[in-house]
Amino acid sequence: MDARPPVAARVATTAVFAFHGLAIAQWFVRIPDVKIQAGLDDGELGLALLGSAVGSVSTMPVAGALTSRFGSRNVTAAFSLLFCACFLLPSFASSQWTLFAGLVCFGMAVGGIDVAFNSQASTVEKRHGQVLMSGFHASWSLANLAGAVVATPLVALEIPPVMHLVPTGVLSGLAMLACTRWFLDDERHSEAAPVRAVARLTPPLLAIGTIAGLSLMVEGAVADWSGIYLRDVLGAPPASAGFAFGAFSLTMAVSRLTGDWVAARFEPRTIMVTGSVLSAIGLAGAIATPDRVLTIIGFAVCGAGIGTTFPLALSAASRLPGQASGAAIAAVATMGYAGFLAGPPLIGTVSDATASLATGVGTAIAASLVMAVLARAVPAGKVTPTEAPERMGGTAPATSGAG
Repeated sequence: MDARPPVAARVATTAVFAFHGLAIAQWFVRIPDVKIQAGLDDGELGLALLGSAVGSVSTMPVAGALTSRFGSRNVTAAFSLLFCACFLLPSFASSQWTLFAGLVCFGMAVGGIDVAFNSQASTVEKRHGQVLMSGFHASWSLANLAGAVVATPLVALEIPPVMHLVPTGVLSGLAMLACTRWFLDDERHSEAAPVRAVARLTPPLLAIGTIAGLSLMVEGAVADWSGIYLRDVLGAPPASAGFAFGAFSLTMAVSRLTGDWVAARFEPRTIMVTGSVLSAIGLAGAIATPDRVLTIIGFAVCGAGIGTTFPLALSAASRLPGQASGAAIAAVATMGYAGFLAGPPLIGTVSDATASLATGVGTAIAASLVMAVLARAVPAGKVTPTEAPERMGGTAPATSGAG
């Protein structure tokens, strides 16, 4: 039995989520400046952003295997060092291809550590015997908000991205490395009771995985494009371009902070449908008005609606009959993260093809509506705090798109 106190591990895991979210927010807010620095249009930026998808999705299976072999504490520590080295690379971009290459390395570090610390979060949940995942995700969202607040004055002062993102990556990586000292050892399963490493891709699992992917696609769309929308379409000054993402992060954090309480009182499918419709309404309102304040409010409404969808998708996967819960969670989480990374480039491509960023953002509205339809596949019944730790067994790690 691991002698480390679970309370200390819970605090350390929360801190790692927060440091990760704080750093990622710095990058999101500086995307418009890096776009200008590299001389890119919307379509070129969209293709360059695929670099992070290539890096993350290719590294996630490796990170999962390493986590199963060496434990989430050691793998998180290793990827923390990679985070220090790779997070800063996109800030040096001078062209589409240098940005793409930098984002491949960036994605490897960001995606790999995301898998590892989410696996530690599952271990902490089991030791505590209660649902904690929404709280961990809420810390990521709150740190995202704090990161947007920190980055905004740096943009206003016209601090170059490289002078901003280099210290951010190094300090955040070292902070996450320090937190692993209090991580718990992961559970090991005996050979007499092996856990299936790969989930069966049944229609219900594919539907729930699609919901996860679309929900994080919406999250990625707002993170990468809301600032550019305010700045390029509505003419907002650079210093206020991060307000939309900040408002979205705030309402999403509140949604996740209350997510466990709501899930104990309403069926997951009801929450998903309501949240998906709310997300679509918020995004439609954001692009339907020329008023910057109303646009920011629209993105905030989207955050309130979409905040609990991904955690609920993980819970729904764990309760699918005939599936090993750990493998099902890992499959859904991987599909979710792929959506988070693929969504922004898709919006850039649609925007370039139609010469309208509003049309590009409209793909996120369509994604929200599709989620509402697919929610019919989510198992009925409420999730209780005592149910989740028992059903989330398995060594396959879960990951979040946005942390």
